[in-house]
Amino acid sequence: MKTLIAYIRVVLFVLAMILVVPPLIFLYKTRIAPYYNLIAFKIFCFCIGMKVKIVKGKVVKNKKVLLVSNHNSYLDIFGLGSKIITNFISKADVKKWPVFGYIATIGNTIFISRNKMQAGHEVGFMEKELEKRRIPVIVFPEGTSTDGNEVLPFKSSLFAMFENQFEKQTDNPVLIQPISIAYMYEGRKKLSDEQRHNYAWYIKEQTLGEHLLNALKHVPFTMEVIIHDPVDITKFKDRKELAKYCYEVVDKGFKEITGK
Repeated sequence: MKTLIAYIRVVLFVLAMILVVPPLIFLYKTRIAPYYNLIAFKIFCFCIGMKVKIVKGKVVKNKKVLLVSNHNSYLDIFGLGSKIITNFISKADVKKWPVFGYIATIGNTIFISRNKMQAGHEVGFMEKELEKRRIPVIVFPEGTSTDGNEVLPFKSSLFAMFENQFEKQTDNPVLIQPISIAYMYEGRKKLSDEQRHNYAWYIKEQTLGEHLLNALKHVPFTMEVIIHDPVDITKFKDRKELAKYCYEVVDKGFKEITGK
């Protein structure tokens, strides 16, 4: 029965993409694209049986904001995208994924590579993008997904774009706003640590399709979110101090959600 439900959800998701993606092709370079993306993510979440609950907090508006979140799988993007008008920063590999890579591209995702030779160029590019986009941008600084039961230490390299703002006086500083997320319920039943694995894509041998089909056998499922208070980036001396601060705040929030 669960397998049948999963396949029905997949069909609904595919139908939703057929309806939602074509307009996005024409809108993704316009100012209304982020608002259309929000609606699209809500539709996708409905189709796959994903519910999102913001436990507390809200994103700062009308400021340059970088949202910093822990990461379990691509499902995080659906969940956060359905609640926050935002764009995402993702590793370049995602661009090559079938279907999802294309959706990410026309969804105005900022792609970065792990090639150190390109690091200087990408730092400059990311800084310009954050300045240009008038909406928050989300980054997952763990650098990988997890099993859903812990938050890994954050990599400081993704904060290198702000080297010129640490401990500097500026009229329009970047605000850093940490976010904690965790998968908590299947229906009304609270998930165990083992069950939380169903929504975390951390096994390299498992394909995207296999993971999605398995996750959709366990629906509806709920992701809970805590949006923490923003902090002025100029209060930090360097990117390592910032990465450590964000990790500690996100980890504390994750433990608050899960009760660990």
